[in-house]
Amino acid sequence: MEDIPKNANETGGGVDQGSFLEGQSIRETLLGEGRDENRLPVNKYLWRASLDTLSFLPLASVDTFSGVIATDWGAAAGGTNERVRVTTFVRDAELSATALDVSVFRETLSPAGVWQTADVDPTTASRLEDAILTRARQLRIADVDG
Repeated sequence: MEDIPKNANETGGGVDQGSFLEGQSIRETLLGEGRDENRLPVNKYLWRASLDTLSFLPLASVDTFSGVIATDWGAAAGGTNERVRVTTFVRDAELSATALDVSVFRETLSPAGVWQTADVDPTTASRLEDAILTRARQLRIADVDG
């Protein structure tokens, strides 16, 4: 998997194209464009929608070959004592719910200052999947209409 800088400070203000596969632009790498026959088929709308939906978290790695997007730990909405990490797997070329898997991980800060694994609301992954699917449909409609 290719590593993505965790924040803009690591690259002086943006994502460094040199950290991606040699000869590929950010657009080709992150958005899955310019794919060749050696890559697994992933739906470009689900891929883009996953990146859009998860943009509130820093990216840890993306792998267009396998369809995996992994975020780094980021603060959960309004919480300073908890953080979340999300992994999405776009496993098919079809724009369907069965082509997408989302896993959510959560940690809370103990009084001793140690991050501890915490339970995740069972509906969280489903809500993220729904948001990604909705965004993917919007992107497809924009492509067809535009």
